[in-house]
Amino acid sequence: MANLYAVIMAGGRGERFWPLSMDTLPKPFIPLLGKNSLIQDTVGRIQPLVPPDSIFISIGATHLETARQQLPGIPADNFIVEPVGRDTSACLGFCALHIEKRDRDGLMLALPADHFIRDAEAYRSTLRTGMDNLEDATGVVFGIQPDRPETGYGYIHAERPLSPADAWPVVRFIEKPDAPTAAQYLDAGNYFWNSGMFLWRNRTLLELIREHMPELDAGLCKLRPLIGREENDRKIAEIFPELPRISIDFGIMEKISGLRLIPARFGWDDIGTWAALERALPADADGNICRGSHATLETNNCILYAQNATVATFGVTDLIVVEAYGKVLVCPKNRASDLKMLVKELGK
Repeated sequence: MANLYAVIMAGGRGERFWPLSMDTLPKPFIPLLGKNSLIQDTVGRIQPLVPPDSIFISIGATHLETARQQLPGIPADNFIVEPVGRDTSACLGFCALHIEKRDRDGLMLALPADHFIRDAEAYRSTLRTGMDNLEDATGVVFGIQPDRPETGYGYIHAERPLSPADAWPVVRFIEKPDAPTAAQYLDAGNYFWNSGMFLWRNRTLLELIREHMPELDAGLCKLRPLIGREENDRKIAEIFPELPRISIDFGIMEKISGLRLIPARFGWDDIGTWAALERALPADADGNICRGSHATLETNNCILYAQNATVATFGVTDLIVVEAYGKVLVCPKNRASDLKMLVKELGK
């Protein structure tokens, strides 16, 4: 069995978690769900399967020191700094060069840094199943069985296997659907949410980039001889912004065949908005999700988060109220996914 390397992608900004998430401390580094940050939980879950010296953290330069403080067990050389954010194709291609330098025959497991996983052991078991099914596949994707007609996620259409124990052949990747289409996918039973977790041979990923993303491949070829030398950081910083900005889904996954899907049933959420906390945290008797100092009266189905002060609510329903860093957010829960609009307006 080839060696397994985990790449944890921690480059997101988490604008939908304003005011708690900021450019200087984005969502992966915030303890939204407990005492640990989301990236600490991600590394902790994967360590029984992947040792710390085989875990790479893809990070922006602004957050490098925070990442090192939160993850002291990860070797210093395993923090892969992106000079600028260029989306997941460039991120994973750059990480693939680092793995290639260490182990030309290694496997890459790509994981977002900010997911909620309810059952860690079932999660690791699912990843092992993915490894068992990689031999005859271009790559393995991990699909989440939908439990609602969600319009905020991309989907993966897969064929039912002959045996329930087999992996599902992938038919196609599908962008976020409208509500009627999402309801059809839920009823069909062979459409899965795209979790953004992928497994492949490292050299296969580089070959796919060469075939389907020649512009990115040209940039990676310039970067390859510079990897691993601190004196080359300036040159890397000059080349990296030239890489095309495109997601791995658009750049690679939607174009290739031979993918296999492993259904994931370990309790998953991408924690994309404040409203998602309802699916990850227990509610009180009135349906409220509360973190930090709070006082409620005649308050129902609200999400309350207090960092330093006390949040008090009276006679309200279905609100999000957040206090953090001297700022206060109040908005209806059903507008949580639109919070980027507010952040953009504040940026003016």
